[in-house]
Amino acid sequence: MHKIELNNEINLTLEEIAQAIFKHWFIDFEFPNENGEPYKSSGGKLIETELGKMPKTWKVVTINEIANNDIVTGKTPSTKKKEYYGDFMPFVTIPDMHSNVFVVKPERFLSKKGVLSQVSKTLPKFSIMVSCIATPGLVSITGTESQTNQQINSIKCEYNQCFYLYNTMKNLSDHIIQLGSGGSTTLNLNKTEFGKIKILHPENKIMNKFHNTVEPLYLQILNTQKENESL
Repeated sequence: MHKIELNNEINLTLEEIAQAIFKHWFIDFEFPNENGEPYKSSGGKLIETELGKMPKTWKVVTINEIANNDIVTGKTPSTKKKEYYGDFMPFVTIPDMHSNVFVVKPERFLSKKGVLSQVSKTLPKFSIMVSCIATPGLVSITGTESQTNQQINSIKCEYNQCFYLYNTMKNLSDHIIQLGSGGSTTLNLNKTEFGKIKILHPENKIMNKFHNTVEPLYLQILNTQKENESL
């Protein structure tokens, strides 16, 4: 038990470090320039955009664009068919996402037959899952190939973009909650509206540099979460 608590504390610290790097680079615009100096402090130019200021070589893109129009809204296989559930593939629901960077071992798993009944809903490892119904704004990463229920929209992305997108979506959590309000009692942000959300897209060399900087932190978080599950 003590080991699990210690692991959780380590993971919290690792994520705080990664979030601090993200903020420094992509909110304060102090990512290293070509001379290795902080961009904004070294006189790096910023231009005005609909999302506020950004470096002139960056772009404003929609979630749809970054996902290559491949946002996946999950689906629950018929619960009347017991043979659809088993231990073959993680089936992620909102409770599994609370306080977890990665979802490694959710409450429920699908059988191979359950997965094959909706193959298009399978997410690769390192996809970004965002809760959009009932409790919108939670963000987690798939720790392995997974499927989710219909309350979650997921972004299948290039591996070198996943940690940038994870932090970007975490930063947009309040915005997602607002978009999901829409005056109804159940908070609901549909796939179309989710896909229209605009984010900053840094140039690839900055994205790659960020990925290489934080990747060891996130892989350690993933391994520690797996260790906790086996404990």
